[in-house]
Amino acid sequence: MSLQGTFNTAVQAMNSQTQSLNNISMNIANVNTTAYKAQESHFQTLLNHVQPTDKRFFTVRTIDHRQVDKQGLLATTGRTFDLAINGRGLLVTNSKADGTGTFQYTRDGSLFGEAVDLGTDTDNDGQNDQGTLLKTAAGAYVFGWAADSEGKFTETNSLGSLTPVKFGDNSVFPAKSTTVMSLQANLSSASSGRQNVSIPFVDQEGNSRSLSIGFNASMNDGWTLDMSANDTNNQPVDVVFDPPKLGFDGNGRMTLPTDGLINITVSDSVGPQSFTLDLSKVTQFSDNGQLTVVNVDQDGFIAGRLQNTYFNSSGVLIGSYSNGELRNLYKLPVAMFRADGNLEAKSGNYFEQTKEAGDMLLTGIGLATGSHFVTGALESSNVDLTDQFSKMIVTQRAYSSAAKVLTTADEMAQAARDLKR
Repeated sequence: MSLQGTFNTAVQAMNSQTQSLNNISMNIANVNTTAYKAQESHFQTLLNHVQPTDKRFFTVRTIDHRQVDKQGLLATTGRTFDLAINGRGLLVTNSKADGTGTFQYTRDGSLFGEAVDLGTDTDNDGQNDQGTLLKTAAGAYVFGWAADSEGKFTETNSLGSLTPVKFGDNSVFPAKSTTVMSLQANLSSASSGRQNVSIPFVDQEGNSRSLSIGFNASMNDGWTLDMSANDTNNQPVDVVFDPPKLGFDGNGRMTLPTDGLINITVSDSVGPQSFTLDLSKVTQFSDNGQLTVVNVDQDGFIAGRLQNTYFNSSGVLIGSYSNGELRNLYKLPVAMFRADGNLEAKSGNYFEQTKEAGDMLLTGIGLATGSHFVTGALESSNVDLTDQFSKMIVTQRAYSSAAKVLTTADEMAQAARDLKR
């Protein structure tokens, strides 16, 4: 190898070690950056074309690789909107709320709300409803699958199926009228009078009302029923029910009706309301002479306003309403790539898809991915400071050695030049 080739090899070696030191410096600078993925330098031989002979020799070049597939430690924060992905996958974001910007992907789950005007007035107070858009710490909008009216999701492997995560601060959970009631109780066989209980129900207009049920003991004819209810103005309304009697065997178990179900129709201003009363768990044992109620339940609920939102471990944003009901609002997908180490890193802890990263798969997190969300936590940087300092020492020595080779080659070139004198 000629001195010219030595110069080229030494200079390329210094450039490569410089690139390695740049990566080390970048990693150390981002040691506290949420979900930062370290970039490392891999060294490869490079044919030195300076020597125009058959004898080949090699210098070196660097190939950078970002450790996207290496997870950092999870640190608890306690914030409702902090999410860490334990396993593979990245959150889907867009630079614009309407989805017309660039789709980017991130492991940084520190999410924040942005107040927006929804352009509606659902409570008729003369002011537009206010809502919240979910954004990342770097300002991109978080996208997910929106739930349908029943809180169910259609998980489609398409960016076009996603919408920005946006929810109304005053959104209403509509009322649901009662269709089924149930009573678990014991009728005292020692009583010969009337025992009664009041069961709440929700009418067809979403109002909470009560149905009064009387159990009348008869020595010869089992138990007969009476029922009554009032409207919202506390005026009596008609109540029709069938069958009108209850029967029990010698062990205190209900025999009439055989299925324990009573069909009831209550008059309402918008028309009759029918529902089923389940008495199958009512027993008849000797007691203190009074009806003993164990549990009362019904499937209706009044309207409620959104009070709180939070994520679960499946990435589902759940709304908690003032009527005690919960509703699924959005589900965050995770984007998975065949070679996520080839994603292109962008400012703000984002990555963009590249051809080398392969096709993207949008999927719900869970058993299929082997991953889950950890709420109230964030993923730390995967930079190992001890490892970075060790690499820095080795890089410094390699650079100094290459510089020494360059200096020596220069001295040899000077000596050859001086031979001409």
